[in-house]
Amino acid sequence: MALVKIKKSRSASDFLVCKVTSRAAADLLVCKVSSRVTAKGNDELWCFVDSDSAANSNICMVNSRSAADLLVCYVTSREMAGWNNKKHKLVGKIFK
Repeated sequence: MALVKIKKSRSASDFLVCKVTSRAAADLLVCKVSSRVTAKGNDELWCFVDSDSAANSNICMVNSRSAADLLVCYVTSREMAGWNNKKHKLVGKIFK
C-alpha cells in the first residue's frame, strides 16, 4: 500500500478498512513500517503519513466487517505480511 493516510470521512477515502484480530479472517496481513522507501509499491507494507499530498492511498477505518472493502490484521514482521485472499479485488490496487 505504500503511503497511507487515514481519513475520518468515508467519502474522502479510497476504500474502507476493518481491523480484525484473527490472521485467518483477514484479507491482507499488514506490517507497519516507518520508512516510506520500504513501503513504496507494496500492498502489505504500510507507512502511515500525515500529509494528503504524500499519501498513495486514503483509507477510512470502520468497525463493521460487512461495511469494509478490506479486512486487515497487523503483523509484526515483513515475512508474515501478505495477501490471504489472493483473488481479492484490491490485490495490486492498494498502492497507486
